[in-house]
This record gives sequence, C-alpha cells and structure tokens, in this order.
Amino acid sequence: MKNIVLDKLAIFFAAFACAGFIAACGDDDSTGSSSEPVLGPDGEEVPDSILASDSLYTWYMEGRFKSSSSHGGDASSSSSGTDDPGEDEDGDLKQHLLPPAGFYSELTIPVPLPLYGGTIRCTFNGSEPTPETPEFAEPYSVLRNTPVRCAEFVGDSVARKSNHTFFINEIARMPVVAITVDSVFFWTKYSDTRDCYGQNPHDCAVDIMSDAEFPVHVEFFEKGSLSARKTWQIDAGISLMGNYSRTYAKKPVAIKMKREYEDGRLNYPLFSTRPEACKFKGFNLRNGGNRYVGDFVADPAMTSIVEGSSVDYQRSRQVLVYYNGVYMGIHDLRERLNEHFVETNYGIDSKDVDMVKHKKKEVIANGGTADSYLSMLDFVATNDFSGADNAAYKQVQTMLDVGSYADYMAAEIYLRNADWPSNNVRAWRSSGQPYKFILFDVDQGFGWDWVSEDFQMNTGTMFDWIRNDRGSGRTGPGFFAHIYIKLRENPDFCRMFANHGAVMLSTYLTYERVVAAVNKVNSEIPQEELERDLNNEDVFERRYSPYGPFPEGFDRTGEYVTSFAYGRTESTRNEYRIEFGLGDDISVTIAVNGNGSVLLDGMKLPDRKYTGTFFEGNDMLLEAIPAEGSSFAGWTDGSTENPRMVSPKDGDEFIAKFK
Repeated sequence: MKNIVLDKLAIFFAAFACAGFIAACGDDDSTGSSSEPVLGPDGEEVPDSILASDSLYTWYMEGRFKSSSSHGGDASSSSSGTDDPGEDEDGDLKQHLLPPAGFYSELTIPVPLPLYGGTIRCTFNGSEPTPETPEFAEPYSVLRNTPVRCAEFVGDSVARKSNHTFFINEIARMPVVAITVDSVFFWTKYSDTRDCYGQNPHDCAVDIMSDAEFPVHVEFFEKGSLSARKTWQIDAGISLMGNYSRTYAKKPVAIKMKREYEDGRLNYPLFSTRPEACKFKGFNLRNGGNRYVGDFVADPAMTSIVEGSSVDYQRSRQVLVYYNGVYMGIHDLRERLNEHFVETNYGIDSKDVDMVKHKKKEVIANGGTADSYLSMLDFVATNDFSGADNAAYKQVQTMLDVGSYADYMAAEIYLRNADWPSNNVRAWRSSGQPYKFILFDVDQGFGWDWVSEDFQMNTGTMFDWIRNDRGSGRTGPGFFAHIYIKLRENPDFCRMFANHGAVMLSTYLTYERVVAAVNKVNSEIPQEELERDLNNEDVFERRYSPYGPFPEGFDRTGEYVTSFAYGRTESTRNEYRIEFGLGDDISVTIAVNGNGSVLLDGMKLPDRKYTGTFFEGNDMLLEAIPAEGSSFAGWTDGSTENPRMVSPKDGDEFIAKFK
C-alpha cells in the first residue's frame, strides 16, 4: 500500500510541477488554485454557485452523501460508482478531504472518503492530526470559527492532508490572514502578559523574548468574508518579534517561509505599490509598536511617503488576523527585512546580498555577512574627509551609496524619529555594490508623546540630535551617527547632501504626501472594523497603558500625524539652513530638450522638467545623460560643459539639449 500511495503522490506532484507550481499539503494548493474546480468526496465537481453560497455547500454535500456518511453506510463507496473517485480521466488526484475554506452561515462537514484505503483523522483546535487522533467517523457541525486539519493515515504514514479555516457568521470587511497553529504556541509564547504589560519584556513570567519558531498553516482571503474561496495558503513558521510590543495582548509576529515547511516561497503580489514584486519568503504581522495605544496609521503612512524616491522602505498593508479562528484584530502586514527583501524588490539573488542590522555599536548580519559593512565603518573612522577633491571621499563612495544615504537621512530628519540613529538602522548591498539604508519603524516620529526623556530635552535640530552622544559615546567610531559626523567634513558631501535634501523636501517629504498616505491607510480600515478592534477590551488594552491613558486619546483618523506634518517641511528646511549655513529659499528649474536626463549631484530627478525649492548659496553639480542613440548638444544658456557646476539664483532654469 505504501508504494501505491507514494506512486500516486509522485504522479500528483509531477503533474502540478509541470503546470508551474507545486501543490501544498497533499491535496491543497499554496496559491489558492482559484481556477481549479472543487470536487466532493465522490470526485464530482461542486458548482461555483454552491461554493459561493455558504450553507448551500452543506445542503449539497449532505444530499449527495447522506446515505453513506450520515447513516453509517460504507464510507468507501461513492454515488459515482467508480472504484477510485479521486482520479479524473487524466489520472490527476482531484478529491478534497474538506469543503472549501471560507465564510459560511452554517456548515456541516460530511465524512471524507479515504482515497488510499486509510483512516481519516481530524483535529479542530489547531493541532496536527496524529495516528492517535480520533477517526472522523460522523458528520461534523461547525458552530463557530474553526480550524480543521485532516489527514488520511495509512498505518502511521500520512497519505494526504488538508488545513482549512471555516468562519461561521463572521463579517470581515478587510483582507483576512487566518493562522492555524498548535496551542503550545499560546501556552509558551503568545500568552497572557498582563504581569509585565508595557514593561521590560525580559521581566515577564512567560519567556516571550526567545524567537522560538512554531510550524503554522497560513490562509489568506483577499476580499475578507466576500472571498468565494481562499486566495492562497502556505505552510510556514511563526515566531514573536519586536521588543516591548511583545508584552501587549496583540503581539507582533514573523511569518517565515522555508523549505522545511513547504515550497519556501509565496508567489503572490502582497502590496499594491509594488505589484511586480510577487515572490516572498515571509512577512511580519505588526501590532503598531509604540503606537499601539495611539493610532493605526502613523508608522505605515510615514514610511510610505518616500515611495518613488531612492529610499528603500518597508511596505505594508492593513489586514485582520485570526488565530485558530479567534479574532485578533487589525494588524500591519509588512515586508521582512532580510536578504530576501532585496531579492523580492530588486531581483538580486539573496545569496549575493549582505543585509545588516546596526544597533548602537553592534552590527549583526541578517543575511550574508557584516564584514564589508564593518570595513566601511572602519574606513570612515580612520580617514580624513576634509577638503575638496578628497581621495578618501571618492573611495568611500564605492562602499556607501552617498546619494541614497542623503535621501534616507532627509526622511529620518523630516520624520523626527526619536528612536534613531542608535536604533532602527538596516542596510544592504549586493556583491560589488555600495550600501543602501532602509527606512522602517518610525513609530516614535512626528512628535510622538512618549519618546525618551533624552529626546524630549533635545530642543535643537535633528542634526543636533544626531551629534548628541547622550553621555554614552553614541557618536563615536562604530556608531551609525559617526558616518554623518565624519562625511560632514567634506564640502562635496555637504553640497550634495543639501541638494538631495531640497529635492526630497520639495517632492516627497511634504504635507500633501503625508495627507495622501494617511488617507490611503484609512481607506484600508473600514470604520466598522476600527470600532470592532477598539471596543474588544477583553482582548486588547487599547487606549490604556501602565503610564495612564495616552495623552492625545486614540487617533481614529491620523489627524495627529497630519497636524504635525503641517509646516514640518518648512521647519526641516530651516534645520538644513542652520546646519550648512545656507541662504534663502530659491526656485530653480532643471529640464531637458530631447532624449536624455539631467542628474543633480548624482540624483535622478522626479520629472523631465523639474522645479524645486533649493537653497541660495549652495552650488549644484549638473550632469547631462543622453539616452541610447542620443548625444548631448549643450545647455540652452550656451554652455557646453558637462558635467557643470552652477551657482543658482531664484528663477534660474538649466536645460540640457540632446540630439
């Protein structure tokens, strides 16, 4: 029997592999298989009209199998009269153990028919079936949201299995992530932590700080309860993540896709801002971090304003999460920051990527090694960057993408991130390329009330904060802040840094962009779902904390964020003015005639004809770049120099001609 089972499974997987994907969990499909017909235990196709109408499936199935399953008949028989109801004319295995996962008004699961002459065993609490699990011998009425895991055992071997979450009378107006996991995860990790809520997570009675990983089955319903069937599913691993936010009832977790669980990759475009990025090795489900008691929108909105710039950031979307059918509310589904982040967004093989986490003086590799990053830090610390045409500054540009660094710094400075620069620093590079930094975790930005006392006492600019060692040497060699402090010695760096900052503040770091970003996040959270999350006080400590109620109250609309954004562009520009001794604001236009582009201090401009607000007294290095098949024909002011250094005045235009 085992050989027959293995042979049939080999045919099954080979058929799907030739179709371009590998089926998950025996008779399940990790991509959701929305175009595949769903067949009942008799091998006959169930009409889509039945699948989409909740309790009709129960009626349809019970009507077909009442004689064999409800009344104790021969469970191996089928109304089709075939010896092997699980095979179609081509020999593909089509029979499913369970009805389609999804949302029902009522549901009774008929007794599944064995396909290999084995025994069907099912659990209803998230645990994996074992040979000791009771046999599924009677129809099962699903009365509440329930994860059902079934397996057909031939002896002690699993011939096939299914994992489905069934929702009963559940209305979900947002995308749903349904997680099925053994209850040991809740006993040992995702546990009651009221004893240490908001305090040092290492002091909790439950060991929530270890990153122990548990196997899970994840299902995704893109249209919430309007989904006719699951969009995709995959076996993966789960572990807690974060720091203090682990003490909240709604805990942040990482979902990790590995070959030890299944295929190891999810092929689905998770984020609308990057629809072409459709290969993921995992994602995070974040609870809001420091903003947990304050709002839903700030962190995802604030990072997303750099979309379209050179700055990498952690994309996200709002979803509802259920654990073993239990509602756990709104979460921020985010990209994971490791070497696979680069592979997803740039198409670079993850094996060719170094990703580092830099916290205080500690540098840890999240992928590849940290050797080249540490070498870059050492080079910065041991070289003199002062003076024009500096050889060390030219050399460091092979290690650090200084242009992208300037854009990244502009974003952190604008957002006034209090939990930076000694924390929340990530950088990556591929072989032979310079390092780039990633914008993420800015929940202590934009005037967040509960920032550190050190930051509250910082009444100066963000540049002052970068240079503030707080009595602990956090600006010395080996610290992230030391990069800026040393490169600040170089006049070419200062010119470039100010010009890049001017473009960022004119185009990306604006009140209008913040309002649009906040509105986008709000559009993902219907009012009914927001109130449901906030009012579920049995589960969540929302609006409360060990320090008393959040001073501003819970911000349902993101008004706190948008109000801080009003005037922030101007105040940030003044911080640049103070830092670099710059003059008044001036309007300058940089444009092209013909097929080409102009780089401003190495920066690709947002438009072919770009008008931005710059600083008087800060020169510009302009370089005309002809497109393939074109050639540079000079500037409209008569200059033929390229690249060229200019000293702009208010109203100036610099237009490159190509032929």
